[in-house]
Amino acid sequence: MHRGCQHFASTHESRRLKIRLKLRRTNPDDFFWFTMCQLNKYHYIDQQLDWTQAQQFCRKSYTDLATVRSMADIDQLKNAFKNRNGAWIGLHNSNTWRWSLPDLQFKKEDTKWGGGEPKDGNNCGAIWKTHAKWEAISCEKSTDFICYNDHVILINENRTWEEALYYCRHHHHDLVTITNLDEQRWVQEKTKNATTPYVWTGLRYTCTLGFWFWVSDEVVHYKNWASPEQVNKCDMSGAMETGGEHKWVKINDEEKFNFFCS
Repeated sequence: MHRGCQHFASTHESRRLKIRLKLRRTNPDDFFWFTMCQLNKYHYIDQQLDWTQAQQFCRKSYTDLATVRSMADIDQLKNAFKNRNGAWIGLHNSNTWRWSLPDLQFKKEDTKWGGGEPKDGNNCGAIWKTHAKWEAISCEKSTDFICYNDHVILINENRTWEEALYYCRHHHHDLVTITNLDEQRWVQEKTKNATTPYVWTGLRYTCTLGFWFWVSDEVVHYKNWASPEQVNKCDMSGAMETGGEHKWVKINDEEKFNFFCS
């Protein structure tokens, strides 16, 4: 199990931690296990390395140096950094500032530069203890660093929604849940490597109760439907478009697509 995830699975657990949903083609005793999991998690590494060495370490042991997608990530990064010394994050400058993670867009509005930063001639970014703001310093300086783990995995296998669900729960945790625009952007970045026109997510429709739900037990507040007026039917599950605007579509769950685990 990835760190940062809570998995509610046991039939002996409190009834408020589980919901039994009788879905077609499932046994009466089957029930969905609900997982609450961050899409990424930061890890502070108390080891003095220069920026390139830190990047190599993170890519070997985690996903990459710390990357920021939103203000929520900035808050999480602050918590990872709390009461620590200065530390590298995944910012570097080669003609323009960008993240260590390839193809991830750098958005100026989601930065936390200190006053007068970034300074010319310093090409790597770090957080410093004095004010928890970002500073541009020499990439050759040795300091601690912050890595992160990405918990969203694209599976390039064609499976029905139910097959995808059980695959994710056996090999990872669950089908992915998307609760806000930042998570939507994070997940849709990965669709470029999909081999099917749609990718299954953890969205499911229950005829019995008449609503859509995430298998992680999250309520569907944030919505990104391509056709919200489309009639809901039994045996429908939610998938994301591989191209275009990456909208969500309601599709019969016997269709076979790639899928996202988390």
